[in-house]
Amino acid sequence: MLRKICSGVMGPWCSADKNQFMAMVLFTFLTLVPFAAQAKDYTFTAGDKIHISVAGEPEFSGDATVRPDGKLAVPNGGEVQAVGMTAAQLQAEVTDRVKEYILKPTVNISVVGSGNNKVFVTGGGVKPAVVDITQHATLLNLLTSLGDISGADLRTASVVRDGRDIKKDFHDLIVGSDVSQDIPLMAGDTILLPPTASNRGVYVVGAVNVPKLVVYREGMTLLEAILDAGGFSKFASPNDTRIIRTTEGNGQIIKVQAKKLIRDGDLTQNVVLRGGDLVIVDESFF
Repeated sequence: MLRKICSGVMGPWCSADKNQFMAMVLFTFLTLVPFAAQAKDYTFTAGDKIHISVAGEPEFSGDATVRPDGKLAVPNGGEVQAVGMTAAQLQAEVTDRVKEYILKPTVNISVVGSGNNKVFVTGGGVKPAVVDITQHATLLNLLTSLGDISGADLRTASVVRDGRDIKKDFHDLIVGSDVSQDIPLMAGDTILLPPTASNRGVYVVGAVNVPKLVVYREGMTLLEAILDAGGFSKFASPNDTRIIRTTEGNGQIIKVQAKKLIRDGDLTQNVVLRGGDLVIVDESFF
């Protein structure tokens, strides 16, 4: 083998010092092995960009990004959990998923971008996002890059790093333009932007015809929310209607005799709702 290698472009160098050449080969081998082991053991993190290739099936192939919730959308194949998995494990998961559509699929997984330089935006007040920290190095810079954040509650927003809040309340930074409140971000930070009360909607459940999350409108009343949910069902007990409201972490129960509202026009029972309220209509026992 050495004779064949030395007969090529390395010929003059090998003839000068075959021992040195062998030392270089050994050094290269020992240097590359740890990197190969690292690649084999690499586990995916949120923000990683992955290329999924299913042989002969372009509609199931393509690029995908690991979301902040740890999941990955397989092209036309649903979702799989990706965070914490190695390439081999993820390949097995994707293979199992596409087996539902393809007989004996051949799947390859490759990393095309690392999430190790990413920060994550979540919380419900804005659309979840994975942001490159090299482009948005401070909190203010990142927030202004998100566009419309009017649906987020800046007072309860926070930056989470290594499992703990390192910055709370973005109101003065954004609304008050107080740049002294700005902080540098680090890879792996999570920006939590909860929704404002008006952006949370109203849940209507129990004995209504269409239990659902009703889009909240300023000044929305109990009766409006119930009508949006299809009205009382035939099993409903309107006088046993409750509104569960959480204010600054404290729960409140508002009891409503809705039958008085419907039958007698008692508007005192038509409570004005708040975003995030839960309306429960109990069933009648008779």
